[in-house]
This record gives sequence, C-alpha cells and structure tokens, in this order.
Amino acid sequence: MARRLFHLLRLACAALLLGWVLHRLRWEEVVKFDWRKVDIRWLGVSLLLGGLSLLGWAGRWWWFLRVYDLRVPFRELLRLTLFADFFNLYFLGPLGADGVRLLHLSRRLPGQRGAVIGSLVLDHVGGLFGGIALYALFSRSGVLPPGWVSIIDPVLVPAFVFTVLGLGVIMEPPIQRLFARLPGLRRVVGWMSPLFAGTFRHPWLFSGFALSCLSTACAFGAFWASALAVALPVDLPLMLGLMPAVDFVASLPVSVSGLGVREGLLLKLLEARPGCDPVDVLAASLLGFAAIGLWGLAGGLWLVLGHGRGGEATPP
Repeated sequence: MARRLFHLLRLACAALLLGWVLHRLRWEEVVKFDWRKVDIRWLGVSLLLGGLSLLGWAGRWWWFLRVYDLRVPFRELLRLTLFADFFNLYFLGPLGADGVRLLHLSRRLPGQRGAVIGSLVLDHVGGLFGGIALYALFSRSGVLPPGWVSIIDPVLVPAFVFTVLGLGVIMEPPIQRLFARLPGLRRVVGWMSPLFAGTFRHPWLFSGFALSCLSTACAFGAFWASALAVALPVDLPLMLGLMPAVDFVASLPVSVSGLGVREGLLLKLLEARPGCDPVDVLAASLLGFAAIGLWGLAGGLWLVLGHGRGGEATPP
C-alpha cells in the first residue's frame, strides 16, 4: 500500500510539473505546435540512439557480471534490461527494476544471489561514472551557467569519492581486510561480504565503465537528435553538456521517470538561446524521452507475450 501511494504521489508530481511547464508556455501556443514539421529522419536517429543506449546498458551489466565470473548470454541480459527499463519508466522506478533483474537472474543462478546483487551495485556505479565523465568533459566547459556548476560540484565530488571507496571495499581484498579490522566497520564489512569480487577483475570493471560512458552518451544523444528533429539550433557537445546535470536532478524520486523535471530544466537552460522556441524545447524533451521509453515499452510487450526466452546462465 505504501509503495502504491508513493507511486501515485510521483504520478501527481509529474502531472503538476508538466502542468506548470505548460502554464509557462501558455496552452494556446502548445496546441499550435505543427507536428508536420518534425524531421522523421532525425527522429529515427533519436530512436536508434535510444536503442543503442539500451544495448550499451545490457553490455555494461554483462561486463560487471564477468567481474564475479558469472557468464550469462547477452541476449538474456538484453531481455532483462528491456524488462527493467519498462518497469523503471512505467511502474516501479529503479529499485523495482533492480528487483525484476535480481528475481529473474537469481532463478538462473541459484546460490549466486550475492554476486548478482554485486553486479547490480556495479551497474549503478557504472551509470554514475558515465554521467560524471560526461559532466567533467562537457558540462564544466562553460555550457552550464556558473551557478549550476557551483551547486553540482560540491554534490558530485563527495559522491565520487565515497563511490570509489565503496569500489575499493568490493574489489580489493587488502582494503576489505583493513576495514574488517576497524571496530566500527567490522559488522558492515561482514554484511557486505557476499558482494566482494575476486582479485584481478579490473579489466572487466574498467570495460564496463567505458561502455557506460558510451551508452550514456547515446542516451543523451537521443535528446540531441530529437532537438534537431524539431529544428532547434543545438549541437551535440551542447546537449552532452546539459544533459548530465538535467539527468542528475531528474533522477531524484519526485516524479515518474523525471517527467516535468526534465522538461522544466531544459526549458530553463535553452529558452534564452537564439532560435530555441520554448514549445520546441518541450517537444524535443518529450520526443527524447519517448525515443528511450519506446524501447522500454517493447520490453514490456516482450514480457507480456513471453517470447524469446534467453539461454541458461552459466555459474562459475
């Protein structure tokens, strides 16, 4: 019941935020938007980039499972990634999506539940690192207003440091032994021990991080292609600089899939630029979201129809 109420609250927040964006634009301007001017070719590029981002997320998870020496067919991971994207976008949010992945993969890997949870933890860390890398490369080059950088940096830097320390506990036996000797952390280390990876797994870890950067860039590129589809004068470096900050704020659990939050932030960041009509900005944001969300919907249909069951996972 509490989960349902929380989901309804997020739906209400999404509706209110979208209503606020529409109120800012004036409804009569929104309804005059000419959908015939949308460039289908760029819309196809946006959909392709959205699909590549899902392929990359599945591949990232494949690498992180290899950190635990678990071998799962990529087709099965793609199926579960599409399922998770469907639940993340339309129902439960990221925690519920992780539950879907954990449930399905644990059935195929009995006795490896801790390793599966560890791979999901690394998957979230990989997503964070991908966003931070793009933020460092593009967002801090003058794309974002100075006030935004001064707010985001003090949040991301400690998050990055603590995440690296957490990775050290998961990946490095010497650090595990060091923390286990500390009285205040001994119980925490014992609780985390099922998540510990073996030694010499760093090539798989860093490969997953590299793929995470590429797949996150593809997801942000889908918004760039959607912007070009509605003739907004934005280039790819600009969108790769804006989207990490927008995605970071939109990921907060105040709305369903960031709806309303993402649109309001992009409107704030782009409306002052020459040639960026606010209604076109709203259309670009919704089309970019749809370019990724449609793949999640395909995952939901795959789940309902029960087609394409992947091969069996192979325990170490």
